[in-house]
Amino acid sequence: MKRLIALAGVLALFVAMTPSSRAQGTGGMDMSKDKKTDKKSEGKTHKGVGTVKKVDPAGGKVTLAHGPVQSLKWPAMTMTFIVKDKALLGKFSQDKKVEFEFVQQGSDYVITSAR
Repeated sequence: MKRLIALAGVLALFVAMTPSSRAQGTGGMDMSKDKKTDKKSEGKTHKGVGTVKKVDPAGGKVTLAHGPVQSLKWPAMTMTFIVKDKALLGKFSQDKKVEFEFVQQGSDYVITSAR
């Protein structure tokens, strides 16, 4: 019985660590470690430069491998952003380098402009 309980605990830990349970698009990084910083950054415009990895027109999303974002103290990473307006998706194509601006809206990061 003890082994069964221990096995169930290990299985629960394994499930909790699988990619499907992590925040989508952030490589499992907890982008909200400092709740005070998150509240301060909500609605503020941030700037980034990155390379387009994937465009999801149906979902209104784009995945970018971006450099550091100083205003959020983020390191370089690959993550998925929502676009504010699907018309912005025309500015993104795979492997294209883009400069973009985005805001935090709740737990989402929304691209508001790109060039």
